Amino acid sequence: MGKDPFDLLLSLRAASSFTGRSEPKVLRIAARVEHKPVVIEVRQTGKSPPVLEVASSSELSRPLREMAAYVLNADFDLTPFYKVASRDRRLRPIVRELWGLRPFRPASLFEMLVIAITEQQISMRVAEVMREKLTARFGDVVDGTPVFPDESALKAANVRELMRCGLSRRKAEYVRDLSRMVASGKLDLERLSRLSDEEAFQALTQIRGVGPWTADYVLVRGLGRVDRVPVEDLGIRGVVGKYLGRGHRIEDPDEVLPLLKPFAPYRGLAAYYMLVHDRLDRLESKRK
Repeated sequence: MGKDPFDLLLSLRAASSFTGRSEPKVLRIAARVEHKPVVIEVRQTGKSPPVLEVASSSELSRPLREMAAYVLNADFDLTPFYKVASRDRRLRPIVRELWGLRPFRPASLFEMLVIAITEQQISMRVAEVMREKLTARFGDVVDGTPVFPDESALKAANVRELMRCGLSRRKAEYVRDLSRMVASGKLDLERLSRLSDEEAFQALTQIRGVGPWTADYVLVRGLGRVDRVPVEDLGIRGVVGKYLGRGHRIEDPDEVLPLLKPFAPYRGLAAYYMLVHDRLDRLESKRK
């Protein structure tokens, strides 16, 4: 499982740089596979070709491997992106340092949407604490690991219960309404994967609480549409300005995509590599 190049430890370190948590050596995926909560452990035992070992107490072997591959973006071929990046003197050394880096996906599009809603206008760490409380209140626990609740568990939650998990009233309403729409079948999230980028963007922004930033975030991270860029994101505007602009954050979101144009159709992936490089660089500076 996994296309070459693939560096799981680097990808774990990158993911940890966004949350401030310690860097794990093993990826633990808490997910629902065939409607059952499971915990999957993934280790890399070989690099070229990549060898990944998938383990779980569940007996659903093939679905577990498929879930692990989905979360890891294991089947995505990085080679064409690296060819595009190699033509740019600014991105070339970043890719060289982060060779084999892959962004992880949440285990479901529903979880991705809740992640995006909770992260609106606050830090990722604060939003993560909210989701930990949501999971503790409404989710399951498997092998000591909490599994994020699905839409059926959240659809009956009232706004006050959700606010006790740290959500603002408005975000609580967004999460509740989203859960009810998905649970009732009014919103078919799986259909999004069959739509074009623009069609999926338009469909997402019809959901209450989902604006352009949230829609593009879901597209690039949840659906793996690697050319999408949440241009209003302050972090992205910061690194694009640092690496491709004049060295400081871009104030006008409309200036982001023109600077990323040389990396199409991988503009979102290029932005992710710059984000990770900047974060790891700053973490390394703090350790010195």
